Amino acid sequence: MTERSQDGRVIVRVFPDYAGTVLWSGGAVDYEEAHLSQELEGDLQAWESFHRSRLDPDRPTHTTQDAYDFAVTGRALAGQLSEELGRGVEVHLIVEGRQVFRSTEAPLNPRAAKAFHARAERQAAEARALIEKVDGGRWYAYNPVSGSRFYPGPARSDDNARAHP
Repeated sequence: MTERSQDGRVIVRVFPDYAGTVLWSGGAVDYEEAHLSQELEGDLQAWESFHRSRLDPDRPTHTTQDAYDFAVTGRALAGQLSEELGRGVEVHLIVEGRQVFRSTEAPLNPRAAKAFHARAERQAAEARALIEKVDGGRWYAYNPVSGSRFYPGPARSDDNARAHP
């Protein structure tokens, strides 16, 4: 499910992986779904290709300059993404730790911003439907050896399972 910041912004993570996209918001976000500008989409794809060709951990060696260039380019792209998506989104770049980008302006690309917000609302609706389906969303851990259940909550021991049927 899409995460939100403490002030309600949709969180979009940016990092290379093996999903064909560097965009993550409650899961991998296809570029087609994101509706980013063609320039930014192309730059993000090139950035990921650079990672695959030079920095992939399965590759034997890479230079310090490659890692530096990758990080600098990532910061620039995360900033551009933040500007395209506007003040309702928080962009988290996951390179050399986590860096957060927050625009204070309206989105430069309202279609892309709308796509990310619609995705977040769709995922929230799916979560609400799941909670209704599983009787209010009461989750528990089950130990098949002892047959006991642990219900998360204020109590910190398996004894709280006795309080629930």
